[in-house]
Amino acid sequence: MTTGSLAGTLRTRGRQVAKRLLGYDSRNWLRIRQIEAFTVFLEAANRKASDVIEISPGWNRTWRAMCPNYRSVEFPDFDICRDRTEEQYSIVIADQVLEHVQRPIAAVQNIHAMTRPGGWAMVATPFLFRVHARPHD
Repeated sequence: MTTGSLAGTLRTRGRQVAKRLLGYDSRNWLRIRQIEAFTVFLEAANRKASDVIEISPGWNRTWRAMCPNYRSVEFPDFDICRDRTEEQYSIVIADQVLEHVQRPIAAVQNIHAMTRPGGWAMVATPFLFRVHARPHD
């Protein structure tokens, strides 16, 4: 290890420690509010015990730990504009997906088809980011 890289590592580590000591929250504040709202909804009337499917880029598994009957499909391999599951679910979560699809109406129709009658579709899309990474934003 060179002295320069050691100094850089120490500087980075020092910043991380200082942020933690000061209580700095580095999470994306938009996602924090969305996750809080989804959590409140899922916990109400014990909806989290329902059968849940999530359509997302694969990195967001917040709901896996909360919902015992959880399943996921990964976008874009699972193309929500073209694909749908045979099964219907009480709750379908499409988290940060619709802003990436070329045919949003087809995607919403498939989400609806995957949602059991009387069930819920929980959809979150960003509204402040015009351009962002794809599909893992």
